[in-house]
Amino acid sequence: MHGPDGKDYLNENTFLEATPSRIVVHHLSQPHFTLTISLPEQGDHTLLHWHQALEDSQFAASFRHIIEPANEQNLNRLHAVLAGQEP
Repeated sequence: MHGPDGKDYLNENTFLEATPSRIVVHHLSQPHFTLTISLPEQGDHTLLHWHQALEDSQFAASFRHIIEPANEQNLNRLHAVLAGQEP
């Protein structure tokens, strides 16, 4: 992964599950976490449920102020792409 600070960061993942309605990814580099994305259909729409479980609860608590906005930015970019707009 290439960061905005110009540095390269190790970013290794393995997919534990990948179906049209559910994706589970285990992040192998630090910080270790499992991300589960569920995509249930609701009428003619699809909902997105995002659950990120970090293995180190102390790390999760101390970096929550960074992780939550970063995830929201990712989801906002996804929304823009799906809406046909530039992210």
